[in-house]
Amino acid sequence: MGLVNDIKKSAARNGTKIQSSEAAKLEKILNRLFFLPHDIEGETAFVRHVMTRGEETQERRGLHASNVLVGDNKYCVRAMVLSLAYKQTQGEEVSADLKKIFEEGNAIHEKWQRLFIRGGYGTYKDMDSTHFCEEYQLYYSPDAIVTIPEFYEEPMVCEIKSVNTFQFKKMVKHPSAWKQCQFYMHMRGLKRGFVLNEDKNTQEIKLEVYDYDPVLLAPYEERLDEVAYRYRRMVDDKKLCKRPEKAVSPDCKFCENCVMKDACWNIGMGRVLL
Repeated sequence: MGLVNDIKKSAARNGTKIQSSEAAKLEKILNRLFFLPHDIEGETAFVRHVMTRGEETQERRGLHASNVLVGDNKYCVRAMVLSLAYKQTQGEEVSADLKKIFEEGNAIHEKWQRLFIRGGYGTYKDMDSTHFCEEYQLYYSPDAIVTIPEFYEEPMVCEIKSVNTFQFKKMVKHPSAWKQCQFYMHMRGLKRGFVLNEDKNTQEIKLEVYDYDPVLLAPYEERLDEVAYRYRRMVDDKKLCKRPEKAVSPDCKFCENCVMKDACWNIGMGRVLL
């Protein structure tokens, strides 16, 4: 372990990129996309898809994979259960500065999604499309499902992450993206996937290639099973699970940015049924 850490530190000092040989091969393939002509029809369809998806309502609702996959320090089963029955806030608790960061991340996502279309690796329907799992009443949206035959003949999940320069230089792998990649592989029945990390400042990329591993997903399947059980208890027995111990008030650090805060504490708009 000491030797591995020394190698990582040396690589960070020298600006050396650490990634597997497979990832290096995939990077070379993806770099070629920048030299291709625009796919006017395909990319225009994608832009229209991005601009008009969900135009009937911009309201975010229901249980989403991104909320289930958060770290233990942020996870709240009560919020997950409430999201299946009640309306959530729509980002009013997010600052303008954070909104700007999100919008920059969206631009990087859309750049790569257009490049995948340009290379013939997918269509607009494969880019950031929302899917629904009936079993868990769960929404999930892979950044891209791509087929890159010169690398792997079957479809793969791609999760795109924009990273600040400081983190990018130190990072060997993204701290959380592997969970999303593995989860989406599981939900779509795919065997391989990769995470594409881009430095926001330099546009340098680091890739992580993954094979599907169901063992890694076991804790998150347990969460989904518990949410389903707790939801049935709420509906059938009128019993809502307790808040975590650290949820001491609506304005405490644990609760302040929760989109289910109003429904949980019955404040603001309160509990509005979906």
